Amino acid sequence: MAEEDGLDVGAEVEKKGGKKKLIIILAIVLVLLGGGGAAAYFFLFSGSDDAAAQEVSGSDAEDAAALAGPSIYLELDAPFVVDFMVNSKQRYLQLDMTIKSKDQAQIDAVKVHMPLIRNSLVLLLSSQSFDALQTMDGKAALKQAALDSINGILQQETGKGGIDGVLFTNFVMQ
Repeated sequence: MAEEDGLDVGAEVEKKGGKKKLIIILAIVLVLLGGGGAAAYFFLFSGSDDAAAQEVSGSDAEDAAALAGPSIYLELDAPFVVDFMVNSKQRYLQLDMTIKSKDQAQIDAVKVHMPLIRNSLVLLLSSQSFDALQTMDGKAALKQAALDSINGILQQETGKGGIDGVLFTNFVMQ
């Protein structure tokens, strides 16, 4: 009898342990399914950008499609060379620029109006302080001023800006 009772107790413990494992596994599966369902709902139904894109019509849709693409870069061919007089010494700045946009039409407009843009940039560079350009803040301000200058010319000539950034690919001061 003792053996029977011992076997029954062991069987009960084994059954209870098996039920606990089964409950834990079921709970984990339910949590994973719930998390997966929540993630699917979040990605599929919370994107209001798709609904907004469907409401856009005509040329606005074309502009949005152009701006959603990859960036297009245009290297301004000849380097800019500007001279400065600092403490009765001749100093020079040599600068290579590349512009960035997501709108191919504006890159083409930059090519068309390149003489006007280069003139504006040379005047901008020559008006800078040599000492200010030696600091990171001075270089950042120059990048912003160059961007504003290019977009201003494009705004004047084409009716819209469209240049996203100006990159200095070579910056030598001596």
